[in-house]
Amino acid sequence: PYYKTYTPPPTASTDTYTPPTTTSTDTYTPPPPPEPLPKTFFHAPISYFDKQNLTSKGPRKNADIGTPHDATRPLAEVRSISSGSWWCSAGGWPSYTPRTTTEVFFVFSGFGKLTDMDGVEHSFGPGDTVILPKGWAGRWDVLQDIHKVWFVNDHPNVEEIEDPIRAKIVKYETMISSYVKPHSISPELRAASASNEDYPSSIASRILYDVGPNTVDIWTSTPGVFAIDELKKTCCFHLVEGVVKLTNNFDRSSQRCVAGDTVVLPKGWAGEWSVLESVRKLRVVV
Repeated sequence: PYYKTYTPPPTASTDTYTPPTTTSTDTYTPPPPPEPLPKTFFHAPISYFDKQNLTSKGPRKNADIGTPHDATRPLAEVRSISSGSWWCSAGGWPSYTPRTTTEVFFVFSGFGKLTDMDGVEHSFGPGDTVILPKGWAGRWDVLQDIHKVWFVNDHPNVEEIEDPIRAKIVKYETMISSYVKPHSISPELRAASASNEDYPSSIASRILYDVGPNTVDIWTSTPGVFAIDELKKTCCFHLVEGVVKLTNNFDRSSQRCVAGDTVVLPKGWAGEWSVLESVRKLRVVV
């Protein structure tokens, strides 16, 4: 015949394709989910940060004035924000590496000076609030042993547009009530206050710093009671004056807080504020 039936050649076993073995290093492992936010708040009385309760970090290796040594104790770490206390003896050192975080601290005692990269100096002392934005660099000089409570936010971007980035000092005089303005009350809180005889008659605040994800303000309230269904951001504060009782919704546990105490309310916290005596606090919201 003019044609022949086509018979394909046999396939040798050596021609069989075998896909490469995937090693464990090639396997994608998704990152673990973030830890759930705590339902309760973190609280520290001022005694928690007494010098004898701090852990020594030893002498500062880069000091060029004196022999300063420091000590610290953490309070809480919630996602990007952490808080604690720091003590340092007199001395000075350069801090030329730009900060990778934004720090806000309240000075318990002592005196110091921060110098920006262009030589501008900022002095601070007891009762003052200091803000060191991410990207700040310069110099530290501790003129008299310093003790402070700090809040640090580890956020991704440098938000400041100043060049150089400057330290910010808020003097204690700014904390007095005549400097604060009536607080803007949300419609939900306004409705709650209309039906709640115990709602504070006055809530006021003054923004000290509001850049990027960091907001720092002074917050005051007269005695009264109000509920928080769910915090939209983490709120940290140092109580400068007054007495307040905080109650967790999930287990109804409570804590009486007085002047000198430090508190961290994590995002998502729900509970009740009972202002027993008019309060004034330094607040950091991220």
